[in-house]
Amino acid sequence: MKAWLLYTLARLGVFAAALVLLLVLTPMPWYWATIIAALVGLLVSYIALGKLRHRVASSLAERRPGPAHDADTDFEDDFVDAADGEAAHEHPVSDADRHTTRRDDA
Repeated sequence: MKAWLLYTLARLGVFAAALVLLLVLTPMPWYWATIIAALVGLLVSYIALGKLRHRVASSLAERRPGPAHDADTDFEDDFVDAADGEAAHEHPVSDADRHTTRRDDA
């Protein structure tokens, strides 16, 4: 069974059990019992379902595609590579530096 489905069913089960217990054992209106059951379900699932929540997060992270390269990432990589090299390299020029140069030349 998929991790997210198992986690969802477990959380709904904890909520339903808390709601039934509150409705049967306490003389409170249904809407207060529902609110309290939601809070109890949240707390219990946060404490008791940590491993299952981690499995859901891991499966979602695996499905996510890797980051795409963009101009900023390439610029930063070139800058770091140039700073790490022992030979004197010309540092890449950022767009902000280009605009400053154009403004000064005009």
